Amino acid sequence: MQPDFSEKSIMVWLSLLGNCGFNTYKALSSEFGSPSEIYDASTAGKLPGSLKRDSKALIDFKDDSLKARAAEICLEADRAGMKIITAEDPDYPEKLINTPYPCPLVLYYYGDMGICSGGDTDICIGIVGSRHCSASGGANAMSYSYDLAAKGITVISGMARGCDGLAHTGALKAGGKTAAVLASGADVIYPPEHKKLYNDIIAKGGCVLSESPPGTIPYKQLFPARNRIIAGLSDGVLVIEAAKKSGALITADRALEADRTVFALPGDVRNPMAYGTNELIRQGAICVSDVNIILDELGLAEDRRCKKRPWNGFAIGLPFPENAVANALIHGAGTVDEIEQVTHIDVGKIAGALTMLEIRGLIRSDGFGIYYPLPEHTEHVDPAGIQDRGLAECG
Repeated sequence: MQPDFSEKSIMVWLSLLGNCGFNTYKALSSEFGSPSEIYDASTAGKLPGSLKRDSKALIDFKDDSLKARAAEICLEADRAGMKIITAEDPDYPEKLINTPYPCPLVLYYYGDMGICSGGDTDICIGIVGSRHCSASGGANAMSYSYDLAAKGITVISGMARGCDGLAHTGALKAGGKTAAVLASGADVIYPPEHKKLYNDIIAKGGCVLSESPPGTIPYKQLFPARNRIIAGLSDGVLVIEAAKKSGALITADRALEADRTVFALPGDVRNPMAYGTNELIRQGAICVSDVNIILDELGLAEDRRCKKRPWNGFAIGLPFPENAVANALIHGAGTVDEIEQVTHIDVGKIAGALTMLEIRGLIRSDGFGIYYPLPEHTEHVDPAGIQDRGLAECG
């Protein structure tokens, strides 16, 4: 082995071999042993019998230019301030290794990969959904991620438009941790309008990661591959909205294959974005109408980090957008601006919904532009907590 070629560089080189670096690596390690021994065999011109049925991997094994490319990738990552973790590193996420599908040999990342480690005290939930989500779908992505992150749960998603981006945003608003798995290089911000979100995730103790080398531009085939990482890192996956053919459903499939719990929010049968979640529920996914259902299924104690925020579903049965506005109020929003930030509903429609909720006797205003649910309709909710507009009482 050349002295200037590090163990990490070798793993990057192995990740470039064949169509599936992990399977190629397993075949080569069974034949030659450690990564350095595999590398030495290649530089010595040995032909691996384990790759005789994989012509591309065999050609790549003999291609010295890939060794140079691996060294270059490591230099590019170092210049960009990017960290590299490999499947041979002791702190590589064990959950990702123990999946039935090939895990990435190498992950490139910014931030704290430790938040994805999982375990008895570190729970990760994937939250995914449509890029073209409805207003209520977006509000749910934010509110569920907020509630989960407020309890110390890491929210994992793909930083895509729609539900993914809003899930990250909700976790950050709760002061929690979130990890974004990209279908591009970890240094390539996609979509570009999520630049601030990307920077906030890293700055606030989260993680942005990818299995693609620095500079990789997103393309179609990378998105399904990215989804398996979201599923693999998660203890459970919550699908907010999903059309009939949706990447969120691919994530759910990968989660099921990896024996992860799949949760889904039911939706209006007339909403095409609810087709996938309703179908998941029909096939056995856990129907979610309250964040506590997720917590109960995962066996999390009520006082894990924050006390459960009581919820009696007073918004259920209301028409849209009244239900979304009521949901935002019970989650702590109090002003029109706060409701708009959570629901992304037009301010005029929010004002109309607030009027209807007041007429129904479900909410009231303090006369200074702050709204909150009436205690008689939220008998399990602490009225003082509502007036303080706190989402959870942390202890």
